[in-house]
Amino acid sequence: MRKLIGILLGCALSAPAAAYSDEARLPYTGQAGQLPVQVVVDFLGHRLGEAGRFEYSTLKIEQHSRPEAFDHARVIVVRDGLLDDSVRGNRWRFDVNRTADGRWRIDTLREDFSCRRGRAGWGVQPCR
Repeated sequence: MRKLIGILLGCALSAPAAAYSDEARLPYTGQAGQLPVQVVVDFLGHRLGEAGRFEYSTLKIEQHSRPEAFDHARVIVVRDGLLDDSVRGNRWRFDVNRTADGRWRIDTLREDFSCRRGRAGWGVQPCR
């Protein structure tokens, strides 16, 4: 019984990592006429702020693509200066591809965290 409780407690303690993930929402296809950046902002809307309020000091969005083969783009979004005692910032890297009907679809994403204490730099594990 004690072993089972330990296993269940271990699962419960690791649950917050899944709470940060948006991967279950993939693939995500934007609306007709949207640019890759617009699709990403729509996808992240719930994470970028609500009711005109944001809890970060800086938001940076970059799109990288090759003009000669414009059917793929990588969009990087960085939120920094979060009002959080453990997480300094988030960085999302999206791979966005054009579908047969011309809409943009997010196929993969990676989220990294910058912590206020502990490790330096960006890492895939949520901050504690």
